[in-house]
Amino acid sequence: MVLPEAEARTFARKLGARRRVAIDLDHLTRQTMGDQVLQRQVLSLFSRQSRDQIKRLKAAASLRERCEAAHALVGAARAVGAFSVATIAREIELSQGPVEGRLKALDRAVQSARDFIADFLAD
Repeated sequence: MVLPEAEARTFARKLGARRRVAIDLDHLTRQTMGDQVLQRQVLSLFSRQSRDQIKRLKAAASLRERCEAAHALVGAARAVGAFSVATIAREIELSQGPVEGRLKALDRAVQSARDFIADFLAD
């Protein structure tokens, strides 16, 4: 069975997102100049902030509030190397319509990042 081009691109994007690591440690190492204490602090902060921003996104009463919460999450996620989180949050930030499906995807990506962080901090 051959997929139409648009469906093939969507499938490839979803497959690629599943294979991404929750946190790009090479990126985090560059951002923190290899400082392991700083890495732990930044990841801990992101774990808390991502939870808070998800709550803000879900409670947003306006498009502007949703956009601001998503924008904050995009920046925080990019800083620590949580690129799947950043990509989905950016889609939500730019959306002018309903985002229920994207919010579910964001919940999963954030939870994956938070689980990764918990494991990282436990070591």
